[in-house]
Amino acid sequence: MKLKIAGAGFVACLVAVSLGGCGNKETPPPPATEAPKVVESATTNAPEAAATATAAEKTAVTAATETTQAVSQAAAEAPKQTAAEATQIQGLIDQAKSLVDQKKYQDALDTLQQLASSKLTQEQQKLVDDLKAQIQKLMTSEAAKSVGGLLGK
Repeated sequence: MKLKIAGAGFVACLVAVSLGGCGNKETPPPPATEAPKVVESATTNAPEAAATATAAEKTAVTAATETTQAVSQAAAEAPKQTAAEATQIQGLIDQAKSLVDQKKYQDALDTLQQLASSKLTQEQQKLVDDLKAQIQKLMTSEAAKSVGGLLGK
């Protein structure tokens, strides 16, 4: 008995759902009288839309041109900056060599210390390291001569 009542209830629910739908309501198509208004609006606004599209295209072309020019300019300036840095680095190395010739070893080391934050090529780094080693060797020999001179008197 319970099974028959449950079966009847189930069938009743299926019928109600199939007749009621899923809750999706379709919007009715617009009345036929609105179509001519849409066409009229589109034809009236067509020149304005074309002008807007043309202006947007010109803006895009201008932006692309300016971007290309900026990239080209940056690419052209990059070697100049590198050359300027290389010239500055070489100037400091030459200055340090000159100070070594004048036996101003501490000043030469101070000059080379300015290169610590610079990006040196392998060749420049080797030159700086060799120059530092030479300065330290000369400073040691000068100190030994000074001590020897003091002890000999």
